[in-house]
Amino acid sequence: MATRLALIGGGENAASYTTVTPRLPNAAFVAVVDPQPDRAQAAADSLGASITANSLEKLLERGADAFDVVIIPESNHARSSLALQAAEAGKHVLTASPLAPSVEDAERVVEACRSADVRLMASSSLRFMPSHQAVKNALADGKLGEPGLLRMHRWSQPSGPNSANDIVLGGAVAGIDLAIWLFGGSPTEVYAVGRSGYAQVHLGFPDGGMALIDEARTLPSGDGYLSLSLIGSSGAAYADDHHNRNLVFQGGDPSAIDTGQGAAALTAQLEEFVSAVEEGREPAASGAENCTAIQVAEAAVTSLQSQQTLRLNGGSYELA
Repeated sequence: MATRLALIGGGENAASYTTVTPRLPNAAFVAVVDPQPDRAQAAADSLGASITANSLEKLLERGADAFDVVIIPESNHARSSLALQAAEAGKHVLTASPLAPSVEDAERVVEACRSADVRLMASSSLRFMPSHQAVKNALADGKLGEPGLLRMHRWSQPSGPNSANDIVLGGAVAGIDLAIWLFGGSPTEVYAVGRSGYAQVHLGFPDGGMALIDEARTLPSGDGYLSLSLIGSSGAAYADDHHNRNLVFQGGDPSAIDTGQGAAALTAQLEEFVSAVEEGREPAASGAENCTAIQVAEAAVTSLQSQQTLRLNGGSYELA
């Protein structure tokens, strides 16, 4: 039997899911929740779903037995409370990252899902990008040796609060999670600098490894732009979206033109989560791992405010 999916509070995101649905033979969308009825119906039609509701509460009242999984997209800022509500109803949860605005809130979501014996995955599109998967596989195969220096840069348009603190606690969590995944453990030192529209996070790992993550929300127009390089003890890898996005300067505003990556990362992510649900196992990019990334992001905010380095001490980060 196919795993039944409900898209919660993200009717405007339905187009991207419509693209990947035919590639998920063991899953199908059956419900869409959106506060705007017309948008909910349009999304349901595009996904082949038969149920719509204006809230998760209403969906649970009308058809709690009709679906197995809730998907909570990035556009939904109430995702931690929705995840709690879904877990209490016995539904598996795939939610955007960061899964909550603080470590404490994130841990509550993790514990609720654990208590309900449902799977929880924090969406991590960066981990599932084919180029980043190739870097991870090269590390696992020993082709690069031990990771030494990771540099990641992401450039996007302004969106919502644009202070350095907001950038670190929002979009930069994905880069921090990626760094922890590639290095295979938590950083022991955290330092950050920033200004309005820009944040840079430095992570020091055991054995001398270092990650430099910067995120700029100053792109005047066009799609976001991402680059990543990793230098190891016996090799190096360069994984970015140059072959998929062309950065164009033509005398006016620069723009990044998407030329081919498509929905590969989203497809791989959904396939992994559906498999984890079917097999009753912990998914990749788990809620607990997202808690770790949020903890590091909070340490980076403390560093921004204090202009000091924080060091890991007994499971928490303290001013050095």
